[in-house]
Amino acid sequence: MAQMFDLLRKLDFSSVTTLSLIEPHRLKALILEDLRRYPGSAISDIHARIAPELDRHRVKYALESLSDDGLIIYTGEKRWRRYSVTGV
Repeated sequence: MAQMFDLLRKLDFSSVTTLSLIEPHRLKALILEDLRRYPGSAISDIHARIAPELDRHRVKYALESLSDDGLIIYTGEKRWRRYSVTGV
């Protein structure tokens, strides 16, 4: 990892990295890791922590997909909904 940072410094890589092009499976992995650390989180909290530059709808879609797959559960409805990782 340190070698990569050294290479980027040598190349004078000045671009800002963003998650705007993140693949859906990687976004889901980020969400799962975030929910392991912060169970009972609202979508606004998850969005702010992992990828504020992403459209909130992408995060919502990923949460719905994870819920459909049985990897996360939610309590509450609409703006009171909170997400947590299942015990699986």
